[in-house]
Amino acid sequence: MNVRDMAINAVLAAIYVALTVINPIGTGAIQLRVSEILCVIPFFNRKYIPGILLGLAIANAFSSLGLIDVAVGLVIGIIAYTISYFVKNVWLNAVQYSILSGLIVALALYLVLGIPYWFSVMTVGASTLIMTLIGTFIFKKFGDRILPE
Repeated sequence: MNVRDMAINAVLAAIYVALTVINPIGTGAIQLRVSEILCVIPFFNRKYIPGILLGLAIANAFSSLGLIDVAVGLVIGIIAYTISYFVKNVWLNAVQYSILSGLIVALALYLVLGIPYWFSVMTVGASTLIMTLIGTFIFKKFGDRILPE
């Protein structure tokens, strides 16, 4: 990875953190995390995985679940980006990322806070799906102008 790629990864991480931390409904069972729009970027170019994972880890450290949320977010990202190595369709990857988020975040919320599992699966999964589909549309349409190859 060259200096330019490292800088872009750092900027992506910072934007992810900023969008998450300033969002009053970015965590919990009912959330709309606008920063999830950025999570689809590695489906277009894998060299941006470190920046997104770093941003996700830092942002999740500010949540009420702290280190548990950091671990959960990293697990989701690692699994989703590993699956994306084999699945090349960015739309399918947005869906699989959203399903994983719903299932795994809901499990953490259930185990730690006692929030009903299927309720959280639906709310977190649906909100993540909305954001990742918006992100996929944006980066499919304008990605070549937004992010360098």
